[in-house]
Amino acid sequence: MAKAYKLSSSLIRDRISKESKEDLELLDTSTAEDVLVINGTYDHIHQVLSLTNIPFQRLNPDQVSAVELRPDQTVFVNCGTSFPAEAARKLATFVHAGGQLITTDWALKHVLEVAFPDMVRYNEQPTQDEVVRIEVINREDPVIKGFLDEKADPVWWLEGSSYPIEILSDKVEVMIRSKELGEKYGQEPVVIKFKYGKGIVYHMISHFYLQRTETRDKVQSTASSNYAMSKGGSASTNKLFMEADAEGLDFGTVQSANTSAEFITRSIISQKKRHLKKDRGQRED
Repeated sequence: MAKAYKLSSSLIRDRISKESKEDLELLDTSTAEDVLVINGTYDHIHQVLSLTNIPFQRLNPDQVSAVELRPDQTVFVNCGTSFPAEAARKLATFVHAGGQLITTDWALKHVLEVAFPDMVRYNEQPTQDEVVRIEVINREDPVIKGFLDEKADPVWWLEGSSYPIEILSDKVEVMIRSKELGEKYGQEPVVIKFKYGKGIVYHMISHFYLQRTETRDKVQSTASSNYAMSKGGSASTNKLFMEADAEGLDFGTVQSANTSAEFITRSIISQKKRHLKKDRGQRED
């Protein structure tokens, strides 16, 4: 998976470069002060960021209360077994002021239920370790773009004891869902978002850093270079993937790594764009 994430960096840059030179510049000028990762017990978002060459800072949960947060930052919270209530409430204040908060799995209970008690909660039906098919619902949100042109149905790996998401407010939007997840565990949401004050929250079941994947479609068992070409990789990027083919890297593994890495990358760009527009508006006023 580490090799797949590393290769994804080149593929994501190719795609963003074709869409918007400004977006690529925002990515290239991102600094460690723009992205904070709060350590957890299980997910390892910092590894995805490292492998895709995005700078960031890391904090422990008990350090959050003492840190000054800026409303133009993106804060990732890794899945963990606990989180200080005071720190969770501080993250709510951060979002209200314009911050972007992205959380995974058990942070649903330990962060979101505390910080935003009327929005979402864990439905108390933990999952098994398995893979489910997913369906993109919001096809307009730029953060979800990596899922839109897949040549094989993307799948989502559920960690053992992942927390299904129960929605409590009509302010919460389901971005990606899984009917399989709903049939087995009572709730379909895979990725959700909601606005809070001037900021935004994204949450997903399971983890960004995947330990493995599983093939469902025949194409997912083919070479990784087929995936790169299907996503419009440049000649130099496709060459890197063809070299990886010889190491046994396949389409399905890269698909899982690329979609999660592209979500992270586009979320950071999206936050920087939102605040760039606000800054320009202030200057024009």
